[in-house]
Amino acid sequence: MRILGALLILVSVTTNASPFVTATTEVDPKSIQFFDDLDFNLLEVAVQRQLNAYDRGVSLKGKIKYGDRVFQKSVIRDSLVLFQEIARQTDECMAKSEKSVCFQKFNEAIQTRFRVFKPREGDTRYTAYYSPDFKGSLTKRGPFQIPLYSAPKDPVLKESTREQIHFEGALEGKGLECAYLDTDLFQLYSLQIEGGGRIHLVDESGKETLRYISYDGKNSQPLKFFSRLMVENGYLTASEASYANQHKYFLEHPEVQRKLYSQSPSYVYFKLSDEEPLGIDSIPLTERRSLAFDPAFHPGSGVLNFVELKVGGKTITRFMLGQDVGGAIKGSARADLYFGFGEEAREAAESLGAKGKQFFLIKRENDSRIFKGSLKK
Repeated sequence: MRILGALLILVSVTTNASPFVTATTEVDPKSIQFFDDLDFNLLEVAVQRQLNAYDRGVSLKGKIKYGDRVFQKSVIRDSLVLFQEIARQTDECMAKSEKSVCFQKFNEAIQTRFRVFKPREGDTRYTAYYSPDFKGSLTKRGPFQIPLYSAPKDPVLKESTREQIHFEGALEGKGLECAYLDTDLFQLYSLQIEGGGRIHLVDESGKETLRYISYDGKNSQPLKFFSRLMVENGYLTASEASYANQHKYFLEHPEVQRKLYSQSPSYVYFKLSDEEPLGIDSIPLTERRSLAFDPAFHPGSGVLNFVELKVGGKTITRFMLGQDVGGAIKGSARADLYFGFGEEAREAAESLGAKGKQFFLIKRENDSRIFKGSLKK
């Protein structure tokens, strides 16, 4: 779950309620070139994970309004099924034909089979996030000293602050430690910001087992970013407050650690799982294919996005699915792109902060055809 104060409960829509209204306007699909800068493998994974969530019972009841048009919410699923079939046929086409020809057919199919909408505000502000990697142990030993806590069932205990947990031992000895990390308190804070990660569990023989760190709830205390607090407290200037500089200052000045923790009392709990970090509706996130959005402006998980932005002089044009939310993701023209695991993903996520185009694709109402091996209009 993308945290930063993540909202766990999306706005519910019932069949008797008014449509969920998105702040969007319709655009001409033929004004857009739908070229994806990646292959479709991970996109297929993201789409199938979403369809599996619908099969598990994620609600598709009610109506949604894009632009001036009202749809049954089930059109989100129908749109993914249609897109999945077009993408698969494009892969089949590329196995026997020129890629340029296949992509042109793909583009024409998207333009003619979908309605396209964009945020009414205009360009979207993009940021990105990632899942950090850790080494850990199920027992406290050697370098594995920082506890990773699961959520207490006691609601009072669950409200413990960051300072109370790590400087006053509020959760010690209560059987809530799901693992111990070979890390420091700054990197634990970073894990809580990102909302999930990956852990290489090391047993006493040195054997490693890969598992995932997944969101398990949070207290209701406010979050303040250390970058802002370090600037406000005069530790770093705004131009100095990179991730690396924050981390370095935190380690070199242990006397400020408790103060920073007291000023950012929000605390995120985790559990170990065999699946990648989960977004909303318990959907495993897919690197470079999942994004986080503001649930106040979008009807739930699974909306097919097409994003277009420049990063470091390179243009990204990519299909992604809205499968996560975040408390810092505010507004209809706002998205946080999930980049996956490790240092490369972290560096890419930290460097991204740009405005670009964002489009939402909805299957046309009168398109009920099932493809039979062609990309004909």
